[in-house]
Amino acid sequence: MLNLEKLDKNELRKEFGKDYDSYYSTELFREEGFERRQCKVCGKNFWSSSERELCDDPEHTPYTFFKEKPSPIGYVDFWKKFSDFFSKNGHAVIDRYPVVSRWRQDLYFTIASIQDFQRIENGAMSFEYGANPLIVPQICLRFPDIENVGVTGRHFTSFMMAGQHAFNYPAEGYWRDRTIDLNYKFLTGMLGVKKENLVYSEDVWAMGDFSEFGPCLESFSNGVELVNSVFTQFEAHDGKAKELPSMVVDVGWGFERLLWFHTGFDNAYDAVFHPVIEKSKARLPFELERDHFRKFAGYASELDVTEKGDYGKKVSAILSKTGISQHDYEKKIKPMQSYYAVLDHVRTLLFAISDGALPSNIGGGYNLRVILRRAFSFIKEYGMDFSVEDIAAIHAEELKGLYPELGENLGILSEVAEVERQRYARTTENASRIIQNLIQKKAKIGREQLKVLYESNGITPELVASAAAKNGIEIESSDGAYADLLKSDFAEKKKAFKIKADLESLPNTEPLYYTLATGSESEILHSEDKMVVLDSTPFYPEGGGQEADHGSINGFEVEDVQKVGGVIVHIMKDSVTGNARLSKGATAICAVEIERRNRLMAHHTSTHLMSAAARSILGKHAWQEGTRKSFDKAHIDVSHYDKLEASQINKMEEYVNSAITSGMKVKIEHMERGKAEKEFGFSIYQGHGMPTKSMRMVVIRDLHGNLIDAEACGGLHVSGREYSIGMVKVISTSRIHDGVDRIEFAAGNAALDYFRKVHSELSGAAKALNSEMFGLAEKEVHIKEENRKLAKQLSETSERISSMIAENIMASQSNNQGDASISVELDESLEIMRKSLSLLVSKNSGIVAIATNKKGETICMAGPESKHSAIDFIREKYGPRFRGGGSRAFAEGILA
Repeated sequence: MLNLEKLDKNELRKEFGKDYDSYYSTELFREEGFERRQCKVCGKNFWSSSERELCDDPEHTPYTFFKEKPSPIGYVDFWKKFSDFFSKNGHAVIDRYPVVSRWRQDLYFTIASIQDFQRIENGAMSFEYGANPLIVPQICLRFPDIENVGVTGRHFTSFMMAGQHAFNYPAEGYWRDRTIDLNYKFLTGMLGVKKENLVYSEDVWAMGDFSEFGPCLESFSNGVELVNSVFTQFEAHDGKAKELPSMVVDVGWGFERLLWFHTGFDNAYDAVFHPVIEKSKARLPFELERDHFRKFAGYASELDVTEKGDYGKKVSAILSKTGISQHDYEKKIKPMQSYYAVLDHVRTLLFAISDGALPSNIGGGYNLRVILRRAFSFIKEYGMDFSVEDIAAIHAEELKGLYPELGENLGILSEVAEVERQRYARTTENASRIIQNLIQKKAKIGREQLKVLYESNGITPELVASAAAKNGIEIESSDGAYADLLKSDFAEKKKAFKIKADLESLPNTEPLYYTLATGSESEILHSEDKMVVLDSTPFYPEGGGQEADHGSINGFEVEDVQKVGGVIVHIMKDSVTGNARLSKGATAICAVEIERRNRLMAHHTSTHLMSAAARSILGKHAWQEGTRKSFDKAHIDVSHYDKLEASQINKMEEYVNSAITSGMKVKIEHMERGKAEKEFGFSIYQGHGMPTKSMRMVVIRDLHGNLIDAEACGGLHVSGREYSIGMVKVISTSRIHDGVDRIEFAAGNAALDYFRKVHSELSGAAKALNSEMFGLAEKEVHIKEENRKLAKQLSETSERISSMIAENIMASQSNNQGDASISVELDESLEIMRKSLSLLVSKNSGIVAIATNKKGETICMAGPESKHSAIDFIREKYGPRFRGGGSRAFAEGILA
């Protein structure tokens, strides 16, 4: 047990440091002569074989591994060298997991390789792995440092964390000695790091809530961190820490850093994207000016754009040290930085879209839209003669040996990019006007305004900064502005159902509904207000978007059922207080409303079918974002990059009904989590089912055994009754918010009810229009044409009447010339009064005219040469009686 006053990294670092032999020292350090030292700048303890004062952290150590002649190697080829080393040392090599973290509902994206194997059940972390030990070429997405991408030489929004993992120590796997031994052999033997240049820095890794944590050793050389070896050794609950019974080695090799170090380029982008650069640089309108960039890159490790206010000063200091002019920085270095950012952003988007994520204004999709628009902006600003799609195709070709799925998804990326490009063009059409207005006001542009400009108009901080600089406008600092825009890696937690009653002392309720029972004889364990808790129940509680069963307990109506933890609470229509038949200890005769239960089951199974249809027709990006299954209808929300077309809806409806009428089998299977994930993939989490150790799987197949859909689901379904759904009819579709479409439908008897309602309304409409029901469309066309002709006639009549009124007014006012005022009362509509006065002042620019009618509606118009203001004139004439508004030329309102 650790002796800690509080759980934070500084305290843990001190505590581990007191007993560094137990937490940091290794056999290799002793054998190779590595000694413990302290950095004179940051104070961190580190291990090295040579005498040194600094820990080699890039914040205070410049990069010194650049080669005069870099030695490029392909991304896939370098992975082969890496994986071969670990394969020969007893590690299984597995495929990457998706970058969209479907198995972790608290995270949008995969941000670390260990996340592949983490499963959270009831707040506790467990691990699911198919081999031990293993390595995985896991692509991770992180967005906090977006503005550093292209600038520092080392930051990416997507990168491979080459995960080296060993689980379940001490029963299996290995621990610190073996980890650092492999680390040392790879770094010195395969990567060519000189022993005297290798530094191991002591640190601490922890989950955000310190539920799991442990010491770690960060490996540095020549100013760059190459790998972080984490030893997840402890867990904490209620502020107390204790050793885990099953410990985990979590080594995250920064693959991009390794490749950069190996090749010796002056920045990681040339190392990682070398083949992409070679194939796209000819389409740049500027030269890749290596001399200036190399000078700048040597100090780029000191930069961090997200440090508000300090970035500009640090850039100026680097320019002063290197002798690079401000002009050369703006014209030669910044275009290259932007080019590198485009290469990174496009690769990130390619992985994300391939794994089913889409740019949008919600959740993790928001961050994808930010980097896509940033890429659009850089391509346009610097005149790069290629598109996002062009760069994506080169990436896919270069990575196909390791990630062949990227090439398979270029089509969907192209569709998404085109839709997003059109949206970006529309939102930025007014960008120049908006920025120009700000420039004319000479107002200082603050960070909050930068955020509003992006979110409301799609204007990136770079565009604002560029325009402001050209016009001498002060801007608070666009550096770090994206930190204000980007969304957290963590998903918002859903609010749980809350209840005032104290239920902690009650045992979990035995669910009988999974047997599809519709009645039971149970015991009442608790009753209070309108709530009844039983020892067992056939009532399905609301969950997974499925509404609760209704029915009765001892003849009294149940209008809702909710689950709080493991306790199921029945909400009665009336208070149970004083009701002996519903008191604690009484026998409860439960009766579920069967028609409602059957409809809810039909809607739930149909929702799974509609989800499968969406993926089949729209693509695998059409992920289920939400559902609702009620008595008379259901809906499913699916992610899609554009509004659904009628043809797509028809195909989805046809897919679902074909599955039903052709025959299908719905089977409920309880499977081990790892087996379910391996057999069906991560689409099993479509319905946001929790990844418990044993999964309740709803598997739908056709009569030939072909898989239609498989999801982890706790809902009720039409299990075993192939034709009990009947049919499914789509009722409506709508774009509920950016990137998500809602499909509303009815199944079975609910669909029949819908058809009856539609038939009744059409029959009524046909009768009212004296038409046959199937002739309504033709009748509608006829009525619209008649209405159009009438509207034209009314408009022409209105024009003639207005012209006559204007002429009559002028005739009656023939003695008033020049600057005159006219006031008339007309028995006409507001529209005719407007037209009449408009004609009047257009022919007599020096007059002001007021017209009122019997309703008190009043209009005033002033000609451009009149000395009167319309709004002032009407207020002078009528005083507080006038209730309305207007301007110098026009005023309108009503007289009280």
